[in-house]
Amino acid sequence: MAELSNMVTNDTIRPETLSIHGPIISTNDLDAHVALFAAFGLEEVARSERSVEETRAIWGINSHESSEVTLATAGTPFGVRLVRFDPAGGDQIRDPSRGSDCDALKVIDFYAPDLPAARASIERAGFMFKPETADYDTPEGRYQEAHLWGPDGVVCALISGDPALFTDLATVRDRLVSEPQSISGPVQDAAATLAFFDRVLGLGVIHQYGLEDASFDAMVGSATQLRLRAWNVGTRKSAPYFGVIDYGLPAGSQQSLHAAARPPRRGLLGATVRVRDAGAVATAAGGTTVNVDVPGFGASVLATVQGSNGAWYQAIEQISG
Repeated sequence: MAELSNMVTNDTIRPETLSIHGPIISTNDLDAHVALFAAFGLEEVARSERSVEETRAIWGINSHESSEVTLATAGTPFGVRLVRFDPAGGDQIRDPSRGSDCDALKVIDFYAPDLPAARASIERAGFMFKPETADYDTPEGRYQEAHLWGPDGVVCALISGDPALFTDLATVRDRLVSEPQSISGPVQDAAATLAFFDRVLGLGVIHQYGLEDASFDAMVGSATQLRLRAWNVGTRKSAPYFGVIDYGLPAGSQQSLHAAARPPRRGLLGATVRVRDAGAVATAAGGTTVNVDVPGFGASVLATVQGSNGAWYQAIEQISG
């Protein structure tokens, strides 16, 4: 049973993220996502069922039970968490026909040393990529990228290039695909999102880049030329990080999904981070913590907060012993 704790009032503790575990996906069909991510090399490690009371304490929604599944890239502390709310329902957060909608997470990136081989293997498992493949230059080097729109509008991307480029950009580099390398989404206000990461999760920018490329525009589905700027936020470049994306589109041309990106709606809802002190995160966000068993993590103190970019972050402080 989840136990609601009092909001921590000591505001002198700066939040500290120890590591980013990976994305959280809301779905009506857990098995569909277990199958999808099995094609990307992830394995189920644990699952659990939650009562209405536990679900309310964790997610702040009424009248729903929930089920959770935790997946992992073997041999790493990284993975994906799935949640199904019951009664089932909830609209899909993202519409595939509007790729530039902002203020909700959109893409989970995986490094693929051999993109054609990885794509073929995943498509043999029944998950098809968009026909467009982006091929673009950055100051660091040339990359290739392919997108797959999976169940519930969750986008998985394969990114490839000279292996030397990925020496410090992924942990797993000797398999078909890496761990979930990044979790990203377009935003209207990058400064507000970066400030949230710093203030609430204690995370800063570890890498930034820009991109203007017609093949990337076509893959995203934008009829307008993108002048993309991006900031990667995390603990280090070789571990999962968060991508804050500014497409450089005219003001007012993007639809904000911030209000729609909330449980029990379906899609790429948020991400899990391991933290030193969940109470410090709750304090910084003006929220509360719960004591709860998390599949794959065990007994934990958990804070759930929504960021300026529409994403929901679950900060887990694992309880030793």
